[in-house]
Amino acid sequence: MNWRSIGDVAAEVGVSPQTLRAWEKQDLLVPDRTPGGQRRYGPEHVSRARRIADLRQRHGWNPAAIRTSLSGPDDVPVPDEPADGGRLRRARLASGLSLKELAAMTDTSVSHLSSIERSVERASTQLIARITDALGVPMSSLASFTRTDASVVRADERATVVLEGGVQWEELLLPGHDLEPALLSIPPHGSSGGPYSRPGETFAFLMSGTLRFRVGGGLGDHAQVAEPIDVAEGDSVSFPSRTLISWENVGRKTARAIWIEVLSPKAWSDPMTRRIVRAASGFTPQEPAAGAEPERGADLR
Repeated sequence: MNWRSIGDVAAEVGVSPQTLRAWEKQDLLVPDRTPGGQRRYGPEHVSRARRIADLRQRHGWNPAAIRTSLSGPDDVPVPDEPADGGRLRRARLASGLSLKELAAMTDTSVSHLSSIERSVERASTQLIARITDALGVPMSSLASFTRTDASVVRADERATVVLEGGVQWEELLLPGHDLEPALLSIPPHGSSGGPYSRPGETFAFLMSGTLRFRVGGGLGDHAQVAEPIDVAEGDSVSFPSRTLISWENVGRKTARAIWIEVLSPKAWSDPMTRRIVRAASGFTPQEPAAGAEPERGADLR
């Protein structure tokens, strides 16, 4: 057999040897070993490495989701839409923020934020919430809208964003409304990426699957003190504004939920908000009602 070294495989797949070692620790790619302990990679290892790299780079899946996908058939959706970090970059530039400034405001690294903007990595829902809060815009403003009719959005016209772990948000309305309804699809092991809160009330109805929510607690000790709530098909749940929550699909099939968040009545009226949305997606929200005063601040989603 034509064995390859770790350096050969790393060069062939386009990753670093350190990445291959990390995949081995995560039980994603375990090579054979010589009697002396050297790693030996065969053709099947190289093929698997390519699949892992593709799932990470194109879909942003975490190790657990990748293991599920590689272990056999499942109903995990494989989105074929590439990540579009360009919308985030355009929104950031329109706001006048540098990468360093936005990274500091969102408690993430410059390198991670840069990788997201270059569509090398996908952001988690938690990070998107932090980013849009920092920019002062609703979360749906980073989606790509092609419709102009604010009243009707057909099933095949939804603006769709695929985030870390294959979590998919499909927007059910165009920007400009006081509600942001979405269809949320979460593959097994998919999650919010950590705890976050929203300025307005949040409601979710589980159409299928199971989600485990954790509610309350601080960012540092979230896993120890947050109370778990399991929500199954047919159940609904709501959270008051500013409630710290996280969620994860702990089931064996994709969870799908109708997800609705309440915005400030003036969330779309601020000129800077409208400028950022237009720069990110090319869509301009409908003009605010006559007499409405612009509002900008922490209560924007």
